[in-house]
Amino acid sequence: MTPVEVRTEILPSGPYRLPGPLPDGTLRRRGDVLVRLLRVDGHDVLLRAARARDGRVTLGARLLGDDAGAGARDPRRAASEALRRWRFALAVDQDLRPFLAAHRDDPLIGPSLRAHPWRRPHRRPSVFEAVLCAVCEQLIAYEDAVAITRRIAHRHGASTRWAPAGGGDPLALTAPPDAATVAGRTAPAHLEACGLAPSRAAALHRAARELASGRIDEAGDPDRVLLRLGRIPGIGSWTLALVAAQGLGRVDRPPSGDLNLRKALGRIRTGDPRARVPEDDVDAWLAPYAPWGALAAAHLMARRPDTLPVTVPTAA
Repeated sequence: MTPVEVRTEILPSGPYRLPGPLPDGTLRRRGDVLVRLLRVDGHDVLLRAARARDGRVTLGARLLGDDAGAGARDPRRAASEALRRWRFALAVDQDLRPFLAAHRDDPLIGPSLRAHPWRRPHRRPSVFEAVLCAVCEQLIAYEDAVAITRRIAHRHGASTRWAPAGGGDPLALTAPPDAATVAGRTAPAHLEACGLAPSRAAALHRAARELASGRIDEAGDPDRVLLRLGRIPGIGSWTLALVAAQGLGRVDRPPSGDLNLRKALGRIRTGDPRARVPEDDVDAWLAPYAPWGALAAAHLMARRPDTLPVTVPTAA
């Protein structure tokens, strides 16, 4: 039986590069091909992307095997949905030219914009995956969050091995579980066993139930999605900002509570690398970059701390 596969080719508007591989193993690269695994509508789907010299990006989504899980839907529909999510996750339709034109000469983020005009917040292929990764990152070191995400994917998600057509050793691919899997077959205790604190495990499990049941419709109004997620205990403004950027493609909600941003502004204001400012100060600081606050934050956090300008307030 010929495997179900769908493809498309896009010429992005403005500067664009495919993202690099992720340390949590969800996104990997072999040569010029970016690849990941995704669970959609009960099917495991292999996603691939490659960028040609003329800038065109080719995307493909191929269903793996014929052993779809319980509740699996139409295979071609699943492949098409996977391709849509892949296209979103790679942000090939996002045009950064208005943002670049507005702030290319900005003294703070201009150097990063000129050197890396394609930089943008990384996206996830679903709101739930964005929630999962954001909850794992709450108040812990990034390396620890990555380790927890990897354990959740290995123990409760999907996995396969992909051998590229050109030969070479197969790549091991894993994908985090989707909302339906966590809501139906994973208890908070299973998430705790992967390293999540009990309160975060409960928040993630409740978000999965809300999304899997449709009480939160991730295809609906983004503001309503964020409002409903924000009612879940344990999901605060920082987590919502990451979900807005990574799961909904919003660039108008910067993660103002991010410690790196608070430290960056503290260093700029005082010259002290240990200084940090309140979240409200970060909001005010990024207000001139609206409606691209998350893009500005991404460029700012990409700068080395020792390259940030220092503006020490004049004593009264």
